[in-house]
Amino acid sequence: MSGSKLGKWVVTGVSLVWMAWAGWDQFGNLSPDDIENHSSPAVQERMRDCSGTFKQRYECKENIVIESGRSTFNDMLGRMAIVVVPPILLAVGLHMMNRRRSEDDGPSDDLLQEHHRRHHRRRSSGHS
Repeated sequence: MSGSKLGKWVVTGVSLVWMAWAGWDQFGNLSPDDIENHSSPAVQERMRDCSGTFKQRYECKENIVIESGRSTFNDMLGRMAIVVVPPILLAVGLHMMNRRRSEDDGPSDDLLQEHHRRHHRRRSSGHS
């Protein structure tokens, strides 16, 4: 097995283990306080503090619900990033290492220049 294929298998294995562990850690143990919505106790408590006319109370409660939804979304996005971003960075790092390695083993500049010269002649002569 070549180093490149072995590296891909190692990165795949490490990534799957990371995503399983981090996914369980971030989402498997969520408490009701971690997910706020209009019926959660923390939001209900904040909405009790709204006072004034009906319109003022409605706007106050609406702002609390919107802000709690936004906060929950940002929290879940952060948790998802913890699960997904490290494997992506690992895969990008492996890709860059393999690409650098393949550039070192690639064809010489003379061969590339000859290929480009032939290709350019073919295109400019009208033949495909």
